[in-house]
Amino acid sequence: MAVYKPIVSNYYDPEGWIQITEEDGSYFDDKPVVTDPLNGMIVNFSHYTKGFVKEYHKHAMSHVVYVIDGVHSSEGKRYGSGSLVLDPEGYACAHGSTPDNDCKFIWITNKAGDIQYLSEEQENPAELSIQNVNAFDSEGWELKEDGMEIKKAYTDPETGASLAFIRLPAGYCKETEYFVNTGLFVIRGELGSDLFNLRENTLTWLPEGYRRRWQAGNKGCLLLRIENTSKPE
Repeated sequence: MAVYKPIVSNYYDPEGWIQITEEDGSYFDDKPVVTDPLNGMIVNFSHYTKGFVKEYHKHAMSHVVYVIDGVHSSEGKRYGSGSLVLDPEGYACAHGSTPDNDCKFIWITNKAGDIQYLSEEQENPAELSIQNVNAFDSEGWELKEDGMEIKKAYTDPETGASLAFIRLPAGYCKETEYFVNTGLFVIRGELGSDLFNLRENTLTWLPEGYRRRWQAGNKGCLLLRIENTSKPE
């Protein structure tokens, strides 16, 4: 089993960004954060400037865009901040920002996989469709006994990778052990520990077996939780 220390990365830290050039000469900015050793799951920060459109394509893996700021456009629909937009494996589309908005987002895949650019549009099978869950919607939240609230967003049927939104009340304090490799991205508020404090727009990636006592800030905390596979029975 690979053992490694927690990764901590803030979206707005200028270090680590690279420019990705597309086949048509357009480009976007990308900041690699995690490539998980278990299944090749990728978690990156990305930035599309106004008017960027990624050519018609499909991926050999399922992938998610979590919109931090701005607007994500796909198949004529617009998704604002807080949106978690899933494209299933093999789904063909063009997507990007909008003419009047940048898109700052987290890119998450369920596994490693290549991209295939398509010379023309193709109809997607009926069983393939985009899913969208928003962190700021009031529906879908489940209250736990300890005061934490959770909104389950997606569980991948192939790898068991899962995504969920977590709400912690002000002053919430609990020691947590992680049974799978887990990412926590702070959407709103602050999450503190004796080792480091996580402010807004910060992602930490925690190895399996990691244990940490967390405390939410005085305004509470809203998180996106990313797990690389399902928890053991």
